[in-house]
Amino acid sequence: MTPPRSSTKPKAEIVLENPQTGRELALLALEENRLRETFLKDSLKNLFRRFEISSNEKPLATELAFGTLRRRMTLDTMLKTHLDRPLTSIEEPLLALFRMGVYQLVFCERIPVHAALNETVQLAKRIHKPRWCSFLNGVLRNVARNLTDVLVTRPAADAIPVRQEKYRKYQQSIFPNPDENCVGYFSQAFSYPNWLVERWATRFSSSELSTILFGFNEPSPLTLRNNRLKQSRDEFLELLNSEKIDAAKGEAEESVKLLSSQPVETLPGFAEGRFSVQDETAMQAVLLLDPKPGESILDLCAAPGGKTTFLAESMQNKGNILATDVSEKRLELIDRNLERLGIAIVETKAIHKDGSDFPTGPFDAVLLDVPCSNTGVLGKRPETRWRIQPRDIQELVEIQRRLCLQAMKFVRPGGRLVYSTCSIEPEENEQTIRTVLDQNPNWKLKRELHHRPGQPADGGYQALCAKIS
Repeated sequence: MTPPRSSTKPKAEIVLENPQTGRELALLALEENRLRETFLKDSLKNLFRRFEISSNEKPLATELAFGTLRRRMTLDTMLKTHLDRPLTSIEEPLLALFRMGVYQLVFCERIPVHAALNETVQLAKRIHKPRWCSFLNGVLRNVARNLTDVLVTRPAADAIPVRQEKYRKYQQSIFPNPDENCVGYFSQAFSYPNWLVERWATRFSSSELSTILFGFNEPSPLTLRNNRLKQSRDEFLELLNSEKIDAAKGEAEESVKLLSSQPVETLPGFAEGRFSVQDETAMQAVLLLDPKPGESILDLCAAPGGKTTFLAESMQNKGNILATDVSEKRLELIDRNLERLGIAIVETKAIHKDGSDFPTGPFDAVLLDVPCSNTGVLGKRPETRWRIQPRDIQELVEIQRRLCLQAMKFVRPGGRLVYSTCSIEPEENEQTIRTVLDQNPNWKLKRELHHRPGQPADGGYQALCAKIS
C-alpha cells in the first residue's frame, strides 16, 4: 500500500464545488486555517455564510474541524503506526482527510464505522483526488481494526484519552509509557506541544494536568451575557425557554449558559441586541473593575469589544468610554455591536503600536486586556497550541509591561486599572504585575483573580490596581 508521493507539499487549494455537507466544510475550514493562518472559528463562520447547507450539518462541520485540529498530534501518532513513510511526505489535503477519518473513528461515537470510512473516501473523490481513495481506505480500515470499545480510567501506552478520565483501548502501544515518560504521554496522547506540557508539568500535579488537558480538548458550553439595557437576566431566560431553548443562569453576573448547541444568530433576541456571546472569565474583568454610571473609562486593546460593551451596559449607558485598538478593521466589529446592543457612550479610536497617539486622560479607570499567549483558551482557539513558541511568551511579556506602564499614566489619582489576560502563564500574569508595581510605588494591588481552565470557564488572570496618589 503505497501513498501518493510528492517531493514538496503543494500550497494549491483543494477544489470543491458547491459544498453541501459538514465533512466538506470541515475540510475547507482546515485547509484555509493552514494556508492563511486564520482562526478556525472565523473560517467556519465565513463558510456557513457563503454556502447553503442543512442546519444539521453545521454542528458536524464544527466538531470535525475543531476536533481534528485539537487532536492533530494524537491522530498523527496513530497514523504513523500504519504508514510506511513519514507524514511530512504526504500532501497536506490528503493528510487532513486522514486526520478527519481517524478522528471520526476514535472520537465520534454517533458516527458508525462504515460511515466514517465511506464518507472520507467519497470526500477524496469530491475534491477530484480519486487516486487517494484506495490508500485512504486501506489505512483507515487498519485503524478501525485496531480500535476496541473497551474504556479504562487510567492512562497507558495503548490508551487514547477520549473524555474526562475515560481512555479508549487500542490493540497496539502507540504512546510513551506514562509511568516512564509522563510528559511524552500527555503530549502525544492529549495532543499538545511537548514544551508546553513540560512547562505545565512543573506547576500542576498529574491529575490537575490531566483535567486541564481533557478540558481543552472538549467543546465548552456557549455562554451568553444578558444585555441589562434591554431586560433582566430572568426575562432573557424566560424568552429563551419560551422558544424551547435549554438555558440556565451562569455563575457570573448576567451570564446565561446554553445547555444545547445553537447557532448564535438564530437565537431569539440576537438581532435586537438582547445578548452578547462572552465567556464568564472575560466577564470577570469588567466585574472586577466595577464601572459606575457617569465615569470616564479607557478600554485599551479593546477589539473585538466584548468587554467594551459590558462596561457600557454596567454603566447603564451613562458616562464616557474610549475604546482603542491598533486595528481599524477590528474596531469596526465594536461599532457594529454598539449599534446592535443600543449603546451610545462609546467612542472608538485607532492608535499606533508605538503609543505615540495614545489618549492622555485622565480617566477614572482603565481596562487593559493585553495581547497574550492565549494558553487559557486553547480549547476555543485550537490553532494557538500549534502556533505559539516558547520565545513568544517572553516577547509578549515585554509588550505587556510596556502597555501596563503606559496605561497607568492615564489614570487619575484615586482611580483604578484592571490588567487582564487569557493566559495561565505566571510570567504574563502575576509576575508582570509585580514587576510593574515595583516601578510605581504610587500604585497598590487590591485584588487578583486566577482562573483555572474549566473551573468553570476559560483560563485567565485579572488584577485590580489602585492609584493612591
